Amino acid sequence: MKTIIAGGGTGGHLFPAVALGEELKRERPDADVLHVGAVNGLEATWLPQSGLKYELFPVRGLRGKDPLTRLRAIGEFFAAVRRAGGLLKSFGADLVVSAGGYASAPMAVAAIIARVPLVLMEQNTRPGLSNRMLWRFARRICVGFADTAAYFDASRVVVTGNPVRLRFIPKALERTSVPIQILVLGGSSGAHRLNLGVLNALKILGKGVIKYQVVHQTGEVDVGLVRDGYRGFESEARVIPFIDDMADVLNRADLIVARSGAMTVSEIALAGRAAIFVPYPFHRDRQQELNARVIERLGGAVIVNDDNSLGENLAAALREFLAEPSRLIEMGHKARGAAHPDAAARIAQVCFDIAGGERQAA
Repeated sequence: MKTIIAGGGTGGHLFPAVALGEELKRERPDADVLHVGAVNGLEATWLPQSGLKYELFPVRGLRGKDPLTRLRAIGEFFAAVRRAGGLLKSFGADLVVSAGGYASAPMAVAAIIARVPLVLMEQNTRPGLSNRMLWRFARRICVGFADTAAYFDASRVVVTGNPVRLRFIPKALERTSVPIQILVLGGSSGAHRLNLGVLNALKILGKGVIKYQVVHQTGEVDVGLVRDGYRGFESEARVIPFIDDMADVLNRADLIVARSGAMTVSEIALAGRAAIFVPYPFHRDRQQELNARVIERLGGAVIVNDDNSLGENLAAALREFLAEPSRLIEMGHKARGAAHPDAAARIAQVCFDIAGGERQAA
């Protein structure tokens, strides 16, 4: 089976795509998988080091750009559709999977034109623009959260969960550490406002009775600023731009402070850890807020708004958890109610079923 998986831009689209490709190869070693991404996304630096087969398109998003840049982006989009059509023929694809990101839409459109079976992956609770436009042409839509099913025709939706690339599934939290271990995650490229908010919150907390240690993923841009910010703090802090082994740090954490991108929420649910979610505040579709609500409704997380009082509000939430760490255990167990540990296998089975059915029909 020859499968093209298009997805990238951020880790939230790239790593589910990679996880699916790995699962397809694990279950069917003879499967041929080609990853397609954009030249200006995370995949442009990650895929060349991965050993995976890949192609990169010069394509970018349309939202929030000046008229000239948008015009150029439209031209790039149609050029990418033409290139994707040629790739379908040269690769001989049996199936295209669109995992989201700038390169996924032209690849999906080319598949529709060429009548190659199309599967969509939707990681967020509220679907992105491309999937809202293209789902009627897809054989199946694999969604990360049950809430997402309401946006599509129920006959085409499969609630699979989001595939995550964790080396192992972290153990359920049975007792909290001494000192409490706090993990701060802004996403694969960090989050400047969250980084500053956490530093301000810890300064407000000052010297508390309950001790804590911090592992803080900052993104490349803020690593120096955050390291300087922790100087003089009594508590130990490990500041790193990017975490390679997410399973290990999740396994060691008692509490997570994070943005609420779909993959971050999925990883935290799978790890069964309590979270303070700080949704990205400027997304017009409120995607991160809606993702965080999934865990909040289960009792596994609290949400703190990213506003002018972020430091103070984070400090108040942290103070409550540090004063009553036993809550973290109960909340972690509740968070696991949203986990789908077999997500990659579920999506792989959808792919095998569709590609197999197409061969039989031919």
